Amino acid sequence: MTHAPSTPRTIPTPRLHDRDARVETPSILQRGVLRGIMSLMAGDSVRPTEAQVQAFTKLMHTCDPVADEVVAAIHGGGGATLRGQVEQALEEGIETVTDPHPAVAAFIASIDDVPYWVDYDKLDLAAQAIARTPTHTLTALTAGIAFPASYVSPRVNDVLLRGGELADRTAARITETVSWSIDCAAPGGMERFGEGTKNTARVRLVHAYIRAGIEHGGDWNPDTHGKPVNQLHYCVTMVPIIGVALGAMAAGHWYSRRERDAIIHLYRYISHSMGVVPELQVTSIDDLLRLTWLAAWAEVDPDESSTSLTESTLAAAPLLYGRRVRDSRIPGLDGLLSRVHSDLARLSLGSEYADAVGIPRLSPAVALLPLIAARNLVADRAQVALPGGPVRAARRGHRRRVRAIEDVKRRVEARRHDRTPSPAPA
Repeated sequence: MTHAPSTPRTIPTPRLHDRDARVETPSILQRGVLRGIMSLMAGDSVRPTEAQVQAFTKLMHTCDPVADEVVAAIHGGGGATLRGQVEQALEEGIETVTDPHPAVAAFIASIDDVPYWVDYDKLDLAAQAIARTPTHTLTALTAGIAFPASYVSPRVNDVLLRGGELADRTAARITETVSWSIDCAAPGGMERFGEGTKNTARVRLVHAYIRAGIEHGGDWNPDTHGKPVNQLHYCVTMVPIIGVALGAMAAGHWYSRRERDAIIHLYRYISHSMGVVPELQVTSIDDLLRLTWLAAWAEVDPDESSTSLTESTLAAAPLLYGRRVRDSRIPGLDGLLSRVHSDLARLSLGSEYADAVGIPRLSPAVALLPLIAARNLVADRAQVALPGGPVRAARRGHRRRVRAIEDVKRRVEARRHDRTPSPAPA
């Protein structure tokens, strides 16, 4: 059941600030891998209080004002000129733009802003560690865990379904997300002119275009849904992505404590660049678990949209690996790929939620997962065992990741991040 109210509930002040008055446990966190992770790593300490819930749910009415101002200016007559200013400023710097529009200047200033807490050495270490995880592992975790986990909220799904083409472009959307993740985690990817920074800025504008299109349609209910593509929606999508980055360890790609800390730091900076408010930027494992709890409590309410989107994601799995036509030499490979991804989804989301959205029961293919993880762990440890091994492994891994994702992007016809996803309001 979705709990997030459109306005804060009236709770007596003493109870509101009672540190022991914690909210009920959402059903998705009562069983399955998520519950095990919660119990093992944090226990009950990350279960939020009523005061924390109220502060969290207020953010359903907060979006990304500077990105919205750019799109409003484009729709107000700026058109191609302002889009050109944005692209030039992203690629070459705002100082190269003649008479930039104030909205463009403000948006680029938010990209140029580097918070005091950014540690470039940690960004480098995170990129080095993540590069050891091959594209096929990242793709499998994104398709089998991150995407199904992001469909738990009908409010988020409503935004996705309004864009159309979901069933036909599921594989492309997964690939676009993986490609963006690879850009962000590339060496120098989150420096000012890195591809991660520039594409994250473009994604922010895509979100603003979507908001403008939905609000112009006039049939969005802000009382029940908050703003379209609001900060809680960012939370529902960013938390699984961060979880996948760290979850690669379960697939055998092991990170040291320093590397885990660096990866969290990288995704904090990515979140900042995406326009996520500081309150929702993950700074530690406890932050990640607490936000997971809040997002589950506020947004998990599976309906037919959760079912249809999850089904389309799992059905698209074979396309991600080039399986456009069944290979008669390997009978059943398409089905095996779909079953492995279904098993990942069920294991990560728990049986109750999996049953609610029609994820199939665990198949015999689940026995392959520990074998794959063991193989990956041996290969990963062998790469870093020798002096200088982590650096060499990272360089080799990054080159392979770039080649692999470019191949997948061509196959599934992935789009660029600077496209305009919705028509300008009349």
